[in-house]
Amino acid sequence: MNPAEIGARLVALVRDGDRLLVGTGAGEPRTLIRALVDHVLPQRTAVEIIQVAVGGAEELATVGRLRGHRVRFLAAGAAGLRAVRAGEAELFPASMNGFERLLADGDLGIDGLLVAGSRAADGRISPGLSFDVVATAAAVARFRALECNSALPVTTADRWISEAECQLVVDSAEPVAEEPPPPPTEAQLEIGRQVAALIPDDAVVELGVGRALAGVAAALLRRRPGSLRVHTGLLTDNVRDLVDSGVVAGDLPCAPGACVVGTAARGSAGFLAWLDGNPRVRLAPSSHAHDVGHLAGFARYVAVNSAGRVDLLGQVGCPSGDAMFGGGGLVDYATAGAVRAGSVIAIEARDARGRSKIVARAGHVQLPGSAVTHVVTEYGTAVLRGATAAERAARILRIAHPDDRETLAAEAVLAVPAGAPR
Repeated sequence: MNPAEIGARLVALVRDGDRLLVGTGAGEPRTLIRALVDHVLPQRTAVEIIQVAVGGAEELATVGRLRGHRVRFLAAGAAGLRAVRAGEAELFPASMNGFERLLADGDLGIDGLLVAGSRAADGRISPGLSFDVVATAAAVARFRALECNSALPVTTADRWISEAECQLVVDSAEPVAEEPPPPPTEAQLEIGRQVAALIPDDAVVELGVGRALAGVAAALLRRRPGSLRVHTGLLTDNVRDLVDSGVVAGDLPCAPGACVVGTAARGSAGFLAWLDGNPRVRLAPSSHAHDVGHLAGFARYVAVNSAGRVDLLGQVGCPSGDAMFGGGGLVDYATAGAVRAGSVIAIEARDARGRSKIVARAGHVQLPGSAVTHVVTEYGTAVLRGATAAERAARILRIAHPDDRETLAAEAVLAVPAGAPR
């Protein structure tokens, strides 16, 4: 089908006032998105679009300029955040597990699903680079539009969706947005070494994303073979390095034959090729990969995440001036890690503009301090488990940038005991 034919087919499916869920990030359905923007939205009114946009082309970031339509991101990259700040889009404050429950329970009705997958040699449709909430959304949506993109890897997963379930199926060869990891800085390598020291052997690890975590995989490569498994959300090049080195190996009880479980992936061209047909990596729905009860069932489960800001109580917040927050996996994973082997927040002491990323009090809390057991910067590790509020503040002050500590202490809401133990 040519673009006009695809657009006409999609126009016939979408009604005024529909709420549409669009596939995630690097695995987004780019042909269907263009048909939606170019053909459907100009002919329909009050259409609401929801997407997890991190890792993709973020073509929906400009839709808010079309009068009468609404765009909501559970998580967004640079373009999406600019649209949010401009009032052209909104952030949806829900965890991935919570969002899937909203869909399954009917509390957030979905009229249409636009998603991309890849066609295996046997005709099966694989989730490509994103499983997350697609199966649940497909079960409740009035219509499903599937883009079979030959550029996406064929990934291993339990049943996703089939062509027979879809009212519109299009084939494409859309290039996949690649995101090769930049080399870690010395500060990030030091953070990585300290984070690795907090992860015990035989642990199941969640590896989040963010600049501060760039050195974690390099530090973990020194571990003994077969000592770790990964149960996370977004998979990146770091997972490839750990699996190929043999450090991550052995079956996860919930995924026989696989040592890695995730819901979505993004990364370099080499990483995407490595995913293709790889049985050691399994994509799973958010209802499984983000399920707090399931994750807490691993005795040595450790959640490792980064943050925009951390305050002196260990609360994770948005950068200063951003009175907004979105969703994702942070709350799910950190909550499970906090009741098991650890919930680690890694953060560089200062941002690129030289401002302290440790603040006296977070202006908009994304994660409560009760779900954080350790905070790590290039200046050290603050152990928060079992600490009082004042002790937390003292320990976090010690790992702030040396030039920021005096100011932070003066701004602290709680009195910081001078001799508080580390």
